[in-house]
Amino acid sequence: MIPLGKIEKMKIQAFSDATCTQELSEPYQFLINPDTYNFHYELEQAEDSPAGSSGSELRYYRQLPNEWEFEILIDGTGVIKDASALSISLLGNTDEVDVQEQVNNLKSIVLDYNGEIHRNQFLKISWGSRDVFKGTLVSLDLNYKIFKNDGSPLRVIAKLKLREWVDPEQRIREEASSSPDITHERIFRSQDRIDLMSDRIYNDPGYYIDIAKSNDLNGFRKITRGIKIKFPPIK
Repeated sequence: MIPLGKIEKMKIQAFSDATCTQELSEPYQFLINPDTYNFHYELEQAEDSPAGSSGSELRYYRQLPNEWEFEILIDGTGVIKDASALSISLLGNTDEVDVQEQVNNLKSIVLDYNGEIHRNQFLKISWGSRDVFKGTLVSLDLNYKIFKNDGSPLRVIAKLKLREWVDPEQRIREEASSSPDITHERIFRSQDRIDLMSDRIYNDPGYYIDIAKSNDLNGFRKITRGIKIKFPPIK
């Protein structure tokens, strides 16, 4: 149980696997917790343009991996003193914070290429006992704000974008639901057309005659709504 009033720090940790079980580093602990972060969700849609039609309609294709954006404030000015304000949590005295060292440490976790796994590292963001996000780095922007007389930085705002990592086995299972190599069965609805259904399953609308024949349909234009249409594998 977290003691009342204790501020838990957000952390980033690197792993060698997408499930984030094989640790590669000690967690990078934020000096100051973010006061906001953003999730981004996006659907990929394809346009259906039937032959002879001047218009088109959008149809669902897939959901793209989710993205997460947030900022980290790294401060060595000594201005921030009250660890209870603005979700702030400090590692000792900010006067002693080496800002560039903190930046280098962050980069080594989120950005650097790891020769053992032949890629950048998998990341898990946690806040207290809660896992906020798992994914890999898309981009890192460093905004240097305040400097000492010798040019060394006193404040940096790091803006990170992470992309959700979808397990390959899970992706295969999801893609199998629309694979042309297995038999599919769909309910024919009032707004459906065989050529568009063929395009969704086979990525080719030209199989509509074969679909009609394999389902013993008298044609492909006047189809009874509510019947089951089978889409066999492509040979």
